[in-house]
Amino acid sequence: MVQAGSNLVRETTSAHGAAVNAAAVRSPQVLAFAASLALFIAAAAAPAAARSSLVGVYDGHQMEMAAGLELMADGRFRYALSYGALDEEAAGKWSVSGDHVVLTSGPVRVPRFVLVSRAKGAEGVLQIALDVPNGMSRQYFDAVVAKSNGRAEKEQLGDDGLSSPFTSDNAPTSVRMVLPVFEVIGEPVKLDPDSGYSLHFRFEANDLGKVDFRATPLKIVNGDLVLDRVGRTIRFRRSK
Repeated sequence: MVQAGSNLVRETTSAHGAAVNAAAVRSPQVLAFAASLALFIAAAAAPAAARSSLVGVYDGHQMEMAAGLELMADGRFRYALSYGALDEEAAGKWSVSGDHVVLTSGPVRVPRFVLVSRAKGAEGVLQIALDVPNGMSRQYFDAVVAKSNGRAEKEQLGDDGLSSPFTSDNAPTSVRMVLPVFEVIGEPVKLDPDSGYSLHFRFEANDLGKVDFRATPLKIVNGDLVLDRVGRTIRFRRSK
């Protein structure tokens, strides 16, 4: 579009050069308009040039981490990261905003926790059962339990779920299920003696491992792209 606009300006100037030049002598407004038009074209060309210069493949590996990012000329991107037990990827659209590259993923069905049922259960015991996909260990999951004494405790589930005794002084008031490695956090479930302290959850993995970037910014620093993720600062350097 910028090139077409430039061609249009050249054609118009060529076809009517004498008239425009004569008008310019007679009318300062024409000169002002021409200057504004030139600035507009330059401003439109700058983001396109900046975007083009960023197209490429970037390597973000560091100790204990492998990461890669590809920015394609058609405005699409691909991302992948492996860090400890975490493997994740993403794909979608990228754009430039000021001194940042902005990533927005395609549609992602986010994982979620579903409360299947609740019951009274044994007195003085918080019991949590969790259904997980085949091949997935319950030991990857935590329960964050808020207590009546104002404290919150994180308790790791075992292969059989969780069974945690409590007294009236530290009775649970809510529980939130968490899959820490993928930063999946469930909604809090309120607890009280009337509804009981025996809970049955189901974990629906959906697109587990696919990142739902939502206008996520990566700062452009001397040609590198910097992303804060999983508690680390990842510096993507162009590899090709």
